[in-house]
Amino acid sequence: MSGVMSNAAERVALEARGVARGGAVWSFALRAGGAVWIPNDDAPEGEWLDWLTGIEWPGEGEVFWQGGEWRQLGAAAAARERGRIGCVFADGGLVANLDMDENVWLPARIHRWEGAGGQIEEWARFFGCWPLSSERAPVVGERLRRRLLWTRAFAGRPAALILEHPLVEASAEDCELLFEGIRRAREWGCAVVWLDRELPEETRAALAPLTRAEARPQA
Repeated sequence: MSGVMSNAAERVALEARGVARGGAVWSFALRAGGAVWIPNDDAPEGEWLDWLTGIEWPGEGEVFWQGGEWRQLGAAAAARERGRIGCVFADGGLVANLDMDENVWLPARIHRWEGAGGQIEEWARFFGCWPLSSERAPVVGERLRRRLLWTRAFAGRPAALILEHPLVEASAEDCELLFEGIRRAREWGCAVVWLDRELPEETRAALAPLTRAEARPQA
């Protein structure tokens, strides 16, 4: 295991303390380079993702990023920190009036990533979707669109990945490709949050070591 991951793993990347939802209270801490599965059986799409990226806040409890509670960061700092988190949205998270290549580039342009072009090409080649499609999402096949969305999430060397149902109807080949991408990201200390209702044994094995986020009944 690389020294980068060993050093990074000493830091807590994401932490949720006493976050209440669905009649339960969730608490977990995710270290850099680690992985956690949140079995969001009845969570509305995007709820956990919004909380973990500080876009919205839970009604009860606190969510911390790199040791700071999102609400204490201020708008500019919070926006900057979101640029360090790669996301795969269950609904795609696409801007409808942009082509797919423009959607892939959008986070890099918003957050002004250094070396963005090289990072995007590297991951697009890794996921087998280079050159980027310049068509709108509706005319791009589901498999290619999924790989392009993975490229967007991994580019920029994120400090954390939040993956919401990333393998819906994915082939075995694509599953293995994503798992290998995650393994490489964890080696540089990237923390991984997997949001899904169920997790097959082969997925759990691929993400090991993996922590399952647990909840206790709300008092």
